[in-house]
Amino acid sequence: MPDLNCAQVQDATLKIQSAYRGFKTRKELKENDEELPDLDAADVVAATIKIQSAYKGFQTRKMIKKHKEIMPDLNCAQVQDATIKIQSAYRGFKTRKIVKEQSQDMPDLNAADVVAATIKIQSAYKGFQTRKMVKAHKEIMPDLNCAQVQDA
Repeated sequence: MPDLNCAQVQDATLKIQSAYRGFKTRKELKENDEELPDLDAADVVAATIKIQSAYKGFQTRKMIKKHKEIMPDLNCAQVQDATIKIQSAYRGFKTRKIVKEQSQDMPDLNAADVVAATIKIQSAYKGFQTRKMVKAHKEIMPDLNCAQVQDA
């Protein structure tokens, strides 16, 4: 007869008992298969939904109660300041990410066609500024072809 207080014997006993209990339970379920309700029946589906809804509501209320104890007061000035800092940091990160993605689409500024287009745009703008300045000075300066100016 083996020593019943030995750890190996006790482990083997537990395994044998577990296997037998599993076998017995599966056998009973197989025999009682006809007694289970039809899971597609409308009343069973409705009851299932009602039970699930009640449980989900319970879990939600439990979670809210737990988080109320942990959550800080959102009207506190320190919490609002921290919120603004976090939002600002995230918005900056997001903007830098967008700028980085867009900078990859920018043309090469040293390319000959880009340089030529730049010079053309700058020349047109400088001409516009010069014409604008001359027009402003014409309004201030007297007409040199005027007889009164020539007599003086």
